[in-house]
Amino acid sequence: MKNAISILVALSRFLFLIIVLASAFLYAMFQGGKVSWTIFYMILPFILYSGALFFYPLSSIAAERIIRTPIVKNGGRLAVSISINRRFRFPLLYMVATDQFADSSIAELTDGKQKHLFIFGMKNKVEWEYEIEQMPRGEHVLEGVEIELSDFFGWIRKKYFIPLKQIVLVYPKISDVNYIPMDTQYDRGTMASPLNLIKDTTMATGIRDYQSGDRVSWIHWKSFARTQTLMTKEFEDRRSQELIVVLDSRPSDVFEEQVELAASIVKEASAHQAGLGFVTTGSEQSLTSFIQSDGQLQRALIHLAKMKPSGDSTSGMSSHHASELKHGGSILLITGNPNWEFIQSVVGNTGSTRSFTCLTVLKEDGKKHEHLLEDIRIAKLRGVTVRTLTQKQFPEAFKEVTHL
Repeated sequence: MKNAISILVALSRFLFLIIVLASAFLYAMFQGGKVSWTIFYMILPFILYSGALFFYPLSSIAAERIIRTPIVKNGGRLAVSISINRRFRFPLLYMVATDQFADSSIAELTDGKQKHLFIFGMKNKVEWEYEIEQMPRGEHVLEGVEIELSDFFGWIRKKYFIPLKQIVLVYPKISDVNYIPMDTQYDRGTMASPLNLIKDTTMATGIRDYQSGDRVSWIHWKSFARTQTLMTKEFEDRRSQELIVVLDSRPSDVFEEQVELAASIVKEASAHQAGLGFVTTGSEQSLTSFIQSDGQLQRALIHLAKMKPSGDSTSGMSSHHASELKHGGSILLITGNPNWEFIQSVVGNTGSTRSFTCLTVLKEDGKKHEHLLEDIRIAKLRGVTVRTLTQKQFPEAFKEVTHL
């Protein structure tokens, strides 16, 4: 329907052009005289150019886009370069090119920089660059480049959309979390601490067959040299339980801060070779199993880049991942709304957890409203460890930052 309307508009413009030409000619024929024929010959080149522009094939124009900042984090800068090429040297007065985003709100951030006016002339190639400051986290789709041509008086206007789909992932910011193992447990004994995380890679106790996801640094190269079979070192386990990070995806005033904290903990714990699981609640629930490789970590960060608030502010966690959460271990819940109904839904889906800790993210002013204080009080009365922290306190997330 849209294409049919565009065709009708183009034909009506061409018909108008014919009428202008015919009118000028008839005026010169019947009026006669030098002035009337001068007017006709003055307007004739513009009409001929407009007619040639009408038949000019826009399909001969191609575009190329280069994302010059392949990794962008929340609040960071996106830099884009676009070049437009054509096969036929036809004189073009001007061209307006627009790089189109699927989300119109992103286009507003460009302050018009994604649109550019070219005095094309006889050139075969033109290019321009633009930048967007303060890119929001998420998956942003660049649909393509729309070009618009016009003659001198706007009699003929042509638009053409060049499909050029690209996806820009804006990752959450990563804070430098001061990672401190919240539990250190060996098979032969336990040190008093609420959580346990780390495998001690300095104590190899044997070897086993290589499994997908094992780190390269764990490969036993001596046995490989003898048998030509990949074997993996086995280490003394400093964690008899695993840690599962649960991110509350309900709408919240501090949702972006929650995602940032989750990403920071997941990345830092993975770097310290922690036995780590990652779950997000809501309709976009995701479990990234136990993160043991860079690929698994990257998938978790991509999920965090794409995720949006889901469900309502009072809904609880479904039992979709109940079987995974019931493996035991320690649960670290990240939320901005620690109401007991939600916490209970998470606790109800866990099994023999060694501990359950709720990290409650606050706005930067650190104010605790009455309902928040009441929610924390109820959770603590039911035996849940609740810690509150602001964005500035993320580096100390593994410490007792606030006593209520």
